[in-house]
Amino acid sequence: MRQDILTWGIALMLGVPLVAIAVNEVIERLQRQNIPLVETLQHLRNLVLPFLTAWLVMRQILTIDPSGNLTRAIESLFWVAIMYTGLSFLNTTLTTRKKPKAWQIRLPKLYLLLAKASVVLLIGVHIFSNIWQIDLAHITTALGVGSLVIALALKDTLGNLVSGFLLLLERPFEEGDWIKFSQRTGTSFDGEVIEMNWRSVRLKTRNRDIIVIPNAELGQTTFENYTLLNPIHAERVFIKFSYNDLPNQVIDILQKAALETPGIVAEPEPKTRIKEYGDFFINYEMKIYINDYPKKEDIRGDLLKRIYYAIRRHKLTIPLSTQITQIDYSLDQALLKSEVLQERVLEYLEALPYLAFLDPSTINKLARSAIVEEYGVGECVVKAGNLDKGFFIVWDGCVCLCVKNSQGKEQEVFRLSSGDCFGEMSLLAGQPSLVTVTVVQDLQVIMISTEVIINLAEHSAKFALEINRLIEERDKAIKLVQRMVKPS
Repeated sequence: MRQDILTWGIALMLGVPLVAIAVNEVIERLQRQNIPLVETLQHLRNLVLPFLTAWLVMRQILTIDPSGNLTRAIESLFWVAIMYTGLSFLNTTLTTRKKPKAWQIRLPKLYLLLAKASVVLLIGVHIFSNIWQIDLAHITTALGVGSLVIALALKDTLGNLVSGFLLLLERPFEEGDWIKFSQRTGTSFDGEVIEMNWRSVRLKTRNRDIIVIPNAELGQTTFENYTLLNPIHAERVFIKFSYNDLPNQVIDILQKAALETPGIVAEPEPKTRIKEYGDFFINYEMKIYINDYPKKEDIRGDLLKRIYYAIRRHKLTIPLSTQITQIDYSLDQALLKSEVLQERVLEYLEALPYLAFLDPSTINKLARSAIVEEYGVGECVVKAGNLDKGFFIVWDGCVCLCVKNSQGKEQEVFRLSSGDCFGEMSLLAGQPSLVTVTVVQDLQVIMISTEVIINLAEHSAKFALEINRLIEERDKAIKLVQRMVKPS
């Protein structure tokens, strides 16, 4: 007997400090690597190890009766410490976040709660039945008498719990998905799933409001998932134009506006068709595809904005009520025919330094042949690789000229504002544009056709030299950007 006590005493005197030192060493290494398991090991060192040591000393060295209240209390605290450490371990290794670390396991929140409840229940049963010798069967029998009453009272709660488990098993949606939920009253709303628990699902709407939907109600109704399996989502936009506008022209303009709108995918390709003929209009339907449903309204608004500027540039007509109403084109080709606007364009061209050496009659011809166009922020005026459709002079607004660098990413080379020009490659027959010109501030440009600007260069050596110098300067800057290597 004394030999056993001596053996246990030596084992505890040597073993406990060695285990504590080993745990401390592991904790320090994990802290340097910023691994969250540190908290679990700290609980193991500060709670489990002391209570385990105290319990072993009382049982093996002091030989205190294991049925005594003090021994039972210490053993119970030891198992409570294990339960607390186990819950900490579950919190660390199991996560409900979207992007867990490589060693973590992602679970729905309901499963995480179930795992924690199982740990508490198992250890609790062990403490009461094995340590304190409490007969749980009698308690279960006593509770069984009122089980029917409890079940009826908790009918809705149990229904939500069961529906929650069924939803988790079927997995019709996950946290982060966007769903549209239709109530029995006929109203519907959409939102992002931000939490799934044992009772309900929480959605965050576009207005940043939180809607709580009981699991039982969600399990008995129809809902749409916009991000499950395929994030591509189709949207329809209806626009009315007058009978004076040629359908093929309208469809081409709408298609181009859709393809140039960020967020609208090129595959599947947007589709535009005539929906119906009205009394005073033709109704067109645009079917566009997006892959970022949360930004649906922003993409739709951007598309409508681009269509507005395209309507102004191409002088289309919009039917309002029972009459055809023309949009007020304050700076379009129709008003350019007027003497007032011609005078404004003429005065502006005369003030440009790279046109100052031209005789008045030449500048007057440029003003009469010029077209004033308007573009909105984000629109592409010229695309690299395409032929310039003319020579552009910035009247108002701002554009940026971009090229692709050595990494294949768009990089800004120049930013042009009032008085600057672009589209100089139109003077070189068959040569595509080297840059992409994008509007960064609502733009009004004076566009001179390719034929007119080439004719001007052929008859004015000074103008040709000025444009040639501009082409060389921009070509050097473009090549510099294209050779630029991103520092490692």
